[in-house]
Amino acid sequence: KYNNENEVILIIEVDLPGGKVQDVNLPLNKKEMNKELLIDELILKVNKLEEENKSIKKDLNEFKEKVNLFEKYFADEIKNKKMIEEIGIDSKIIDKKEDLQFIYKRLVNNNENLKQKKIKFNLLYRATRDGDNSNIFHNKVDYKNSILSIIQTNKGIKFGFYKEQPYKNTTKSLNDNSLFIFNLNLKKIYNTKEGAKSFNDNVDSIINLYNQPIFIANNCLTNNESYTCTKSNADVSFYGFEKDYELNNYEQKFTVQEIETFQISFN
Repeated sequence: KYNNENEVILIIEVDLPGGKVQDVNLPLNKKEMNKELLIDELILKVNKLEEENKSIKKDLNEFKEKVNLFEKYFADEIKNKKMIEEIGIDSKIIDKKEDLQFIYKRLVNNNENLKQKKIKFNLLYRATRDGDNSNIFHNKVDYKNSILSIIQTNKGIKFGFYKEQPYKNTTKSLNDNSLFIFNLNLKKIYNTKEGAKSFNDNVDSIINLYNQPIFIANNCLTNNESYTCTKSNADVSFYGFEKDYELNNYEQKFTVQEIETFQISFN
């Protein structure tokens, strides 16, 4: 390839380690084009490419070692994330994988056996599909264990709870040490206090946690009679509340946009 009258670009294909091939450009003056000079120039170019290749391999090996250490240190988190990627959930409320991962992490917390199993979410009730009446809700949910309920308000606040003990169609206040409340906007968990009453199975309302950190009224999609409670009330049965009406962005009453209730199983 002629660059100008006095210079020639010699293009040579060089085989590199690892099966790679690279073109080497040698700019030469016409008067310098002799065999010895060409060989010397080629050797210099090839040696330089080999050194660069060794440096790249070294950097790559160091990077692989760091990745291996990272994967070893965060093995559980990586496994959980991969598990979440494979989970399907029929939800109009949960639209982010990090929300699902947040709930999943609390569900399997300190239970190595559950971490080895696949989780399944079976939709039992959806307010916009089934109706916002307490009788409908309890007909679909009562006497089923491992219940996850998620509420979304008309202002986009998302919160809910999980309980292992089933609804029993009674007006008695009950204790369920497995019960916890969560807020997806704050990414915060509120655990129940051991031995404290934490749930009221009052069939006159859709959802009624004890002392009402979450109370969902009948016809909740068209009124603002649903509400959350003060910090002092919530503190009776739950840890972690810092301010009044914390679940609902510090406002007491709200209108529900959607409720979804799932039965959770591990296989």
